[in-house]
Amino acid sequence: MNIPQLLLLLTFLAAGCTAAPGPDEPPFSRLADPATRVAAQQEIFDRARSHARADDASKAWFAAVKAARERQENPEVLAALDAVLAMDPAVRPASIHGKVPRNYPAPEGTTPETKLAETERLLDLRKAEKELPLKSADLAALAKSEDFATAQRASRLLRRVNSKEAAPILWDRLSRVTQRSQAQEIEDEILRLPASTAARTAPSAPAGTSLAAKAVWLRVIACRPGVKADKSAVLPLLKGPANEVSEAAWDAVPRLFTKKDLPQLEEAAQGLSERLAPRAKAALEPLR
Repeated sequence: MNIPQLLLLLTFLAAGCTAAPGPDEPPFSRLADPATRVAAQQEIFDRARSHARADDASKAWFAAVKAARERQENPEVLAALDAVLAMDPAVRPASIHGKVPRNYPAPEGTTPETKLAETERLLDLRKAEKELPLKSADLAALAKSEDFATAQRASRLLRRVNSKEAAPILWDRLSRVTQRSQAQEIEDEILRLPASTAARTAPSAPAGTSLAAKAVWLRVIACRPGVKADKSAVLPLLKGPANEVSEAAWDAVPRLFTKKDLPQLEEAAQGLSERLAPRAKAALEPLR
């Protein structure tokens, strides 16, 4: 066999290898059988990946895929062939799900929880109060709920919408809680208020009778200037046993007391435990 005959043979072989199969030929013929469907889909997909350029071979191949798709009824096969047709290099890239995204409005909430969730979502999107499903008055009413989780979420959202209206509600809620975990959650919201608002609305005496509420009130005094607290209400708390209340009371001393109060403070510092003595010493040092 001479060289021209060899080249002619190779040309015929190449043409036979690249010829696109018909709709009734493999691998399309194996799509009807559930046992071979997945393997056939993978083979079609792999072969489509090999046609990266828009030439005659790719045109014939994707025409065969299109013809095979028209003869299919199985939704799984149709979806797979749609994905293959999206790889046609002769077609401008586009989403098989449509060019224009569809925006479906969220259903309106029918319970306080769903309305609070929708309000929080819109606040995160920086929407104005007039676009919120719950206005300030609605949030203020929910913030007084007997359910702590609902009241806490409403208080947090009210703080974001109207901090001046949320501040007195937070202090009132603090006066009624007894659990330390709940008091800490309210404390987080109070500390997120503007400093001037938190100081202006803070009570002059400990909020509530629980130790957790008293500790929160003292910690706010220690970190928020301008709180008009009653010194006579803080002095007895300095002499108590070593706990979070007495520790917070000594932390508030530099913010609340002056040098004129030093004799009373030194008297209160007498006989403190090893846990409180260093804290009292650090609190009295700036006043001397």
